[in-house]
Amino acid sequence: MGTDFSENIMEDLSEFQIYEMKFVRNVAGVGSFACVPSKEMSIQQVLDYLKSHPNDQFMHNYLLFTLAEYDKNKLEGLIEQKKEDLRFLAAAYEVSVLRGFPDVRSRLEKMGAGKLAGHTPLIFARWALDKDSPGHLFWTGVFEKNVYNHEPLPSLSEIEFPIPFDLDDIDPDGKDIVHIKDIFSESKTKSVMPGTSARRKTASETVKDIVRRLADIDLITGTERRTVWSLSPYALERSWNTEVRVAVGRNRWRLAIPQTSYGKGMEEDQARASYLMEMVERYSSFASFSNDLTIGYKDEFNLVRSSYTDLVAQGLSALDPNIMNLEVPYEDQVLYWIAGREISADGGAEIYLPAQFVFLFCNLDEAALTSGVSSNGLASGNTEDEARLHALMEYIERDAERVALYSQERCFTLEAEDPAIACLLDKCRERGRYVQFLDLTPDLGIPCYKAFVQTGDEIVKGCAADLSGKAAAVSALTELAYPYFVRSNPPPAGQKSIKYEELPDYSSGDVSRDLNTVERLLLSNGLKPIYVDLTKKDLDVPVVRAFVPGLEFMAILDRFSDFSKRQFRNYLKIVGAR
Repeated sequence: MGTDFSENIMEDLSEFQIYEMKFVRNVAGVGSFACVPSKEMSIQQVLDYLKSHPNDQFMHNYLLFTLAEYDKNKLEGLIEQKKEDLRFLAAAYEVSVLRGFPDVRSRLEKMGAGKLAGHTPLIFARWALDKDSPGHLFWTGVFEKNVYNHEPLPSLSEIEFPIPFDLDDIDPDGKDIVHIKDIFSESKTKSVMPGTSARRKTASETVKDIVRRLADIDLITGTERRTVWSLSPYALERSWNTEVRVAVGRNRWRLAIPQTSYGKGMEEDQARASYLMEMVERYSSFASFSNDLTIGYKDEFNLVRSSYTDLVAQGLSALDPNIMNLEVPYEDQVLYWIAGREISADGGAEIYLPAQFVFLFCNLDEAALTSGVSSNGLASGNTEDEARLHALMEYIERDAERVALYSQERCFTLEAEDPAIACLLDKCRERGRYVQFLDLTPDLGIPCYKAFVQTGDEIVKGCAADLSGKAAAVSALTELAYPYFVRSNPPPAGQKSIKYEELPDYSSGDVSRDLNTVERLLLSNGLKPIYVDLTKKDLDVPVVRAFVPGLEFMAILDRFSDFSKRQFRNYLKIVGAR
């Protein structure tokens, strides 16, 4: 079950709202979950609860889910009945934005939408007032269709709205960027953060160790299963269960968290180690709190309640949320902050960052900064250096997928002399599963690929970044959640082919040295990585959450997304304007 609460002073559990996690949708190949009350509640019961728990984001979202099931007429009727309840009107306004009810939205805006935005912790009303415009929706639609559906980009003569940046401010060629080749050649450069361990384990050794640790905390609930929804030679899954309890500010809640972790690999123990380590990192990212202190971490976190301005005024180093390219601007609201460690050329120093950026399903007594935080930059490892390296690779991968747009010229098929890889690719082709690759490698030069198959108009993809291009390509391929028995579209005639053995490789074979290479690459480009150590006391397996301000934190593209100049630089390159 996980975290032991017996040693911690928790309040009367009868005062806690009980939530359960439900799968609600799948976005861009990523599962999405909602936390809903364990017992169905009426709208009035929800509103009564929110009077004393106004920043409970789970309950606000539940209210939106409930209202979203109503048609326009029924929603308008409720607005008339509850026109004195500003919290209800705020939720109705958010639903009018999400459902696309312009008449309802216009009516509520005449009633003062700016005032209503202050009666919900969610971002949707703030987004509607700040970012919702025809031009914004046009460009988010263009990029979303291109990235997820591989639709061609419109030329400059076809665009309906201008690019939302001054073209003179968009660097056409990234000429000032330091490339991985430059860093990799400096093999004798001293690490800015010397590795704590060069120890490495085989997949079978990792499995043996993690199974023992998980058994001690009674986390796993199901038996191991094979899945056919994968192109990986070995694809396994296993269910597990944990619980979170939070008592922070006015929020008091419990959440039961059933999960299924997936693992893929070229060998069976690789797949097994993959799902076990995913269990470890997800379990470590679910945090319980009592009296502004986390429960169950090897090094506990104290919550600091403050605005960014006040933290800086106290002489503390803090991450400005507005440099993270969020969906809505941070307006110096009071938040809960925890300490991480920022890496610099001089070593490292403490830095405070919003707790809601770090922990999954974090629902504290505060305003939300995002529509939902993904697991971007979350990783486990046999050593701390390994966890940090994997976390940085995921962050770089998600950034690349977010800003590197689709173009047929960057697509290729893969050929291999390596027997295992050649066998896998041959079997896919023989069974009519045609795997293509899109080169997402960013200007930094770290190899990043998107493997995809297309059935009709549907695209199924897997992405990975690694210092070794071969490892990145194989990881992307094995990430493909595509059934082995379904045929796919063949690649277009004339598509180029690349040899697996010729993919770039900047890996030294040593985890700590590779971490040093990536950190120096980031620092050389003015990017300072931040690490938060999420290692749980009961498991004692290194887990890290990494952030790289300046790269994309919000991985999913949708209508709420903000833009970046790098996105438009890639657009201009593809349409031939640069």
